Order: sequence, then C-alpha cells, then structure tokens
Amino acid sequence: MDTKAAYAAGAGSAEALPSNATDPAAFARSAALSRTELAAAEQQAQAAEDFASPTPLEDLKPGEIAAKRDYQIGEVARKALAVRIPVYRFFNGSTGAHFFTTSTTERDNVVNTLSPPFSLEGEAFSVASAFSPGLSQVHRFYNTHSGVHFYTISESERANVVATLPHFSYEGVAYHASQVAGAGLIPFYRFYVPSKGFHFYTAKESEKDSIIANLAATYTYEGIGYYVLDSDWRVERLPHSGVTSSQCYQAGSNMLVDCASQGATGLNLQQDGHRVDINRMSYRELPNPAGGNYPRTSCVKDDVTGLVWEGKTDGGERSGSFTYTNFGDGTTGDASAYVNRVNQLALCGYTDWRLPTRQELLTIVDFGRITGPAIDINWFPETAEGDYWSGESVSANSSLVGSVGFSAGVSLFRFRSHETAVRLVRGRFTSGPRFSYSTVAYGSDGANNVVDDAWTGLQWRRCEQGRVWTGSVCAGTVSRYTHEQALAHARTQSGWRMPSVRELSSLVDLSVSGSAARVDPAAFPGASALHVWGASPDVRNDGQAWFVFFYDGFINHSFRQEDLPVRLVRVSFARVNL
Repeated sequence: MDTKAAYAAGAGSAEALPSNATDPAAFARSAALSRTELAAAEQQAQAAEDFASPTPLEDLKPGEIAAKRDYQIGEVARKALAVRIPVYRFFNGSTGAHFFTTSTTERDNVVNTLSPPFSLEGEAFSVASAFSPGLSQVHRFYNTHSGVHFYTISESERANVVATLPHFSYEGVAYHASQVAGAGLIPFYRFYVPSKGFHFYTAKESEKDSIIANLAATYTYEGIGYYVLDSDWRVERLPHSGVTSSQCYQAGSNMLVDCASQGATGLNLQQDGHRVDINRMSYRELPNPAGGNYPRTSCVKDDVTGLVWEGKTDGGERSGSFTYTNFGDGTTGDASAYVNRVNQLALCGYTDWRLPTRQELLTIVDFGRITGPAIDINWFPETAEGDYWSGESVSANSSLVGSVGFSAGVSLFRFRSHETAVRLVRGRFTSGPRFSYSTVAYGSDGANNVVDDAWTGLQWRRCEQGRVWTGSVCAGTVSRYTHEQALAHARTQSGWRMPSVRELSSLVDLSVSGSAARVDPAAFPGASALHVWGASPDVRNDGQAWFVFFYDGFINHSFRQEDLPVRLVRVSFARVNL
C-alpha cells in the first residue's frame, strides 16, 4: 500500500476498532512467541560458542546466529557498521502511535504530505540496512484497522500474525537487527496498548522505565523485542597489533603459549593474542581505471584505517632499499624531494602523497612476526628492515624527527641528517576533536574519570593504576608491576584491560614539550613520564614485552621482570559491560 494512502486510511480509526483488533490474549500469545525465540537465539549463540571450532563470523549465512563471544566483543556490531543507518521516528497525533522508517524518501514524504498529524521526532536508533553476519531480518506489518505498523524479528511470531491476524498486512523486511545481546547493541523494548490495538516501541531505557512507572495501566510491557545498533557506540579504529593467538603468556613462565590454553586464560583472558579477531590487520588492492588493480608495489589500502600506502619496488626510483635525509628543503636525496617526485608521477592516480605521522606508520607494524621485516610482506613487498621516516618533528628539538623501525617495531627519533627509508601515505586516519570525558564507576574515582578518545574509539582511565582521580587531578602514588603482575592485576579490574603496544602508543603527543609526559595534559594531567607496560609480548626476544616511554615517546621492549606502571583501557561501548 502506498505510504500516503495507508496513513490516510488509518488516521483517526484507532477509536473504533473491531473487537478482534484489540484481543489482549491474542497479542499476549504473539509476544510469548517472540520472547521464546529470543531466548532460543541466546542458547544457540552459547552453543556455537561452546563448539571446538565455531563457524567464523564471515561464513555465517543470513539468519544464522553467531557464537556468543562475537556478540560480546562487539564483532557483530562492528561488522554491521558498514551498513548502519538511522531509523527515524514520527509521532501520530491522531492515533497517539509512533511510526518508524529507515527510508529518507518515506521520511520526507510523511513530513511533506502528512504533517500534521505526523511530527518527526528525529533519529531514534540505528539498524543494519542489509544482511550482516549475526543479524536477523525485522519484519514490518501494517495494521489496516488501527493504521499503525507492527515490527517483529521473530519468524514464529511473523508466521503467527500472518496466519491469525488477517487485518495485518505484511510489508516485508524493514531492516536487520540482533536476536542476541552484545557490545554495540541496545535493547529495543515493546509495549502493547490494548485500548487502541497497537504497539509502542522505544530504544531508550529511560523512556521504557517512565512508561512502566506511569502508564502501566494502559501500556502492557512485553519485554525486549530485539537488539538494535547503538548509535553512540564508538568502534575501535586501530588495527590489531598482529600478535597471534599462539603468542600469550601464562603464569610463572616467559614462554609464549597458545592463547586458548588454560594457563594463558588463567593469567589474563584479554591478552593481546586473545584479541586477534578485533580489527585484524587487513589490506586490499586498489582498482585501476585502465582495468584490473594497481600492483601492490604501487599502492595498497588499509581496510581498518582507510589509509592508502605507497608500495615499494625492487629497483628504480621507488626502490625499497633507498634512504633519504629529512630536512624538508626539497633537495635531491631528501625525503621532501621524494614526496614531490611521487606526486609528479601521480602514483595510483593520486597527487596528495605525504610523509605519514609516526602513529600512522605504527599502524602497519606487525608485532607478531618473529623473522624478517615487521610488516605483512605479502602486501608490502620489498620492505627494508631499517627505520622509516615520519613527518613529525619533536617539539623540544626540531632537528629530531620521529621514525619507526620495521626490523621489529621500535620507534625512536633521528637527526634530520640521518639517511632513512621512506614509505608515503595518503588520506587521513584521524581528524576533528579528539578527547571528551565520561564518568565510570571505578574505586574511589571522582567524576569525569575516563577519557573518551574519538580517534581510536577507546576509553582510558585518566590515572595510572595506584592513583585516584579526584575530579581534577590524579592523587596518590603510581603502582609498579612486573609484566606478569600487570596482566594478573588487569584481570581483576572488571571491564578493563591492558592496552596493546599499538593502543598505548596512540596516546603519545610529540607536540608536548618540557619534562612532562608526552600526552595531552588536559586529558591526562600529571601523567607519569615513566615507561608504561603494554600487553603485547616481544615475540622476537624471550622474556620481553613492549612498553612506551612517555618522557620522550619512545616505543621499545624490556625484560618482563622490570617494575613499570600500567594504564588501563577499554572499548567505549558504555552501555555494555563485559
């Protein structure tokens, strides 16, 4: 039925409904089918989790339920971000009901031709516009008696409505959502209004609670209908470190073991190697307008950051073995002259190639490789194992420029006269305002004790462990831990974990000068300028792990017996606690 005609037919008809249109018993049975199916989906997710080898998320077919952990760690929601769209909510002043649509055409049609009685209330929540692994179809019906729409994710409830409620006209799949709770997903609550024969829905917990408290006599709460995508959820944007699922520690040993082993999970089940499927390092070739794709020796795109990286060749002017100074004066043999030359060539059709920031360079370091250059040589052939220039100088000494070593991942500073390799980049990984603040219950911390990082999608404690956030500063003494003690301590901090070396290094701000830690002083006032442990093991050196030295921003490795501070992190989906 045409949208305008449907609403014209239904508007104002809710006051005189046929008796079967408001049958509470019929709708109670219908709601029970929905709740039963949701409970069954949770059981399916747990059963899939318990399998020795659960089906990989990307191999799931439409309607199949993922393993529970894929929901818990946010991977289902993360995949759905590619097809996430807003849902718009209208209020119908004639019926007192609400209408939802994902269609901007339908939204605009209602605004332009049916207002009043419909008033647009804005974006209510988010859903997936198409199939995404772990999600299910949400079906939409039009109630020809009440002029209101009905939504269900339950296949059994859909079939029951078709079979027993002929005045419900099936309009097809509205969008995709989840039958299983998880990170990045929020409940979509449903109520039934017997006096008017329609349902009310909301994704706002506060609105749900208010209706239960004040309108329980007329609104029957039917529970959670399904789970929609959290519009406020910030997904992690950093690639995983590359540490593999066989590179975890267990208590009392410096030997790297299988991360699924009892020893590894017993020490800490959020070690770097446990998180290999979260933003796994991934690349793709770019299409060539002349046909096919550009070779990897020309350029490749990072699927996680969106950056496009220059490839290197085994000879010629873009050889991976060439090194350059970094004075920025455009002279022959300087990195700046090389940037100009690559832009003259319009490599891969682009003329905006540049030197990367140090953090951008660090996003392609593979910290899990035990031999050869610390990078995926399948995607980055002809990579030299030495240092590579960044475009960032040190505020305290402009003659020094940050570099990243692809022999292992160590990041130091070099004098501009040093001759170092170059790999150019294009695009922007980070932009816009970065830090904001939240309050999360943690020990004796005061308000705004958590830093929300919009660039990475991470949340950080403003204080190192051992110190307490007073509301303005970190009070107390920084605690120090061996690497094993740090992992064991982090395991006891519910919802928090140790950051990987890549995550921890993302906080370094080379523009900060003086003796303070090189981090944003407003976000982390009084931060320790000491070495701070990351969770990542140094897979090339037995008994060592990675740290960040915040006094100068160095990234290096040290023996795990060293006593260092720890700063905890978590993914910023505030509504879900893991």
